[in-house]
Amino acid sequence: MLQIVVPTDFSNNSYNAFFYAAHLFKGRECTFHLVNLCEDQGDSKIESAQGLDAICHRLVRDVGNNKKHKLKKITLCPNVIESVSDYVTGHKADLMVIGNKAKEEMKHILLGTNAMQLVREVTVCPILIVPLEIDFKKVEKMAFISNYANAISEENVKTLQFFRDLTHSVMVPMGIDDGKGDKMILEHKNEFLKAFSLKSFNAVELPVFGDKIKTILEFVDLWGIDMLCMVYYPHHFFLEFIGKGIIKELNTKLAIPFLILPHRAN
Repeated sequence: MLQIVVPTDFSNNSYNAFFYAAHLFKGRECTFHLVNLCEDQGDSKIESAQGLDAICHRLVRDVGNNKKHKLKKITLCPNVIESVSDYVTGHKADLMVIGNKAKEEMKHILLGTNAMQLVREVTVCPILIVPLEIDFKKVEKMAFISNYANAISEENVKTLQFFRDLTHSVMVPMGIDDGKGDKMILEHKNEFLKAFSLKSFNAVELPVFGDKIKTILEFVDLWGIDMLCMVYYPHHFFLEFIGKGIIKELNTKLAIPFLILPHRAN
């Protein structure tokens, strides 16, 4: 059974992420760990429990009572990031699902800087970021972006294969042409393509222009991509391309789900 952690602050964006995940995994047996972060041990714990009950009732009302899904309600108190990260690690989560940043909801604790801290701190499982105002849509094309400076770990390949099979989608590899083109990079790329039974001509080669965000967004739009996937490298040159600044900006501009894979060595 899949273990999926969904942090919630009862905002629209966190509920939308929960709603999307319930649809995405409707055919799979899952335990959804709905985690709320309260400010202290007093009345806020009672309010948290009531809010968790309400959001679970709302989901059942909106999508029905899925017998394959278990809903587990958890209240955690600060420190916010450490609480979520420790919970994900301790419960061996397979995935964390969060909503993206919404300007009208800046007061909520899961947005902005804290959301990006979660990306940096939660290193044991992938994170799926869901845009606020999207309806659930079948994923037909899933794109993976890399410059292949590092080999894509076997575990991350398995995660991508899982999502491809889950959604019955087509994998579109997008190679970043950063001008290096050495033998090791080519080997990493070919190993990745081989895992998906793809050849070099199946990959899209995209040069790195000055405006990296615009380049990615244009690629997503042109190819009709339904889910974008990247590996987050915290201490690597690739950070310049998909590091905290790029991921944070993509998070606010992408209109499709954004799957961020943790850096794992083979």
